[in-house]
Amino acid sequence: MNQASRRLRAIFIAVPSLTMVAVLVLPAIGGLRLSFDHNGAASLHYYREMFRDAMFWRALINNLILPIGSLIVEFAVGLGLALVLTARPKRSRLVEVAAILPFAIPEIVILTLARYLLMPRGYVNAALVAAHLHALPWISPSAWLAMVSVIVVDAWHVTPIVMLMLIAGLETIPPELYEAAALDGAGPIAAFRYVTLPMLTPAIIGALVLRGIDALRIFSTVLVLTGAEGVPVLSTYAYGLWSDSQLPREAMAASMILALLVTIIGIGGLAAARKWAPRQTGLA
Repeated sequence: MNQASRRLRAIFIAVPSLTMVAVLVLPAIGGLRLSFDHNGAASLHYYREMFRDAMFWRALINNLILPIGSLIVEFAVGLGLALVLTARPKRSRLVEVAAILPFAIPEIVILTLARYLLMPRGYVNAALVAAHLHALPWISPSAWLAMVSVIVVDAWHVTPIVMLMLIAGLETIPPELYEAAALDGAGPIAAFRYVTLPMLTPAIIGALVLRGIDALRIFSTVLVLTGAEGVPVLSTYAYGLWSDSQLPREAMAASMILALLVTIIGIGGLAAARKWAPRQTGLA
């Protein structure tokens, strides 16, 4: 490698690294320092105050329930769509576009549409009343249906990501495996259990880890549908402290807790993916 090539390689490494430090690392360090700064001295004061707040614990629990619920819906629907779309050699372009469309539409458009559908006098309740049924509190604060509505709307928007990852995994499975399974007398269910599922395991793990980490950062779905305190999560809790209560240090402490949660679960998910995927693939 000549000197010009080494210099160019150093530039391609240094520029993204410096950009990441300037955009991510330095602000994170500044936010961490701010969360411990109490009257000019290092203190856990803001964390202790936050742990005494019932709204914080509610937001923390919701920040675990919502991603898990959304991930279950996304995986079930995404896997079903992927299997349907790959079942035939010639797939309908119209069906493919319809399946991908929710992700292609800007998130604020999806959320605004969902709010108009689910608000107390929205289209869904109007349809229920027209059918002589009672209107339901789909997005009313503190209602259990609001939690379900947030999960469904969040999953509706991002299910195409899971679907596309699973389609990519399904298309790598050699057709000869299904032919061999058919010769052994395996039906559709047995072929799915002993051929599709083991071969699809790496794609499944990748989709679950990627979406699981991303789902922990849920913010706009909750904020638009239910408001900051309707179904609070850590991001909306921190947002409320910052913008409404004008408490930047408490807000930064909540943000640090969210960052720690994402980091721990993210590292755990990646470690599990590295350890489990090769073993399952080997069994296939």
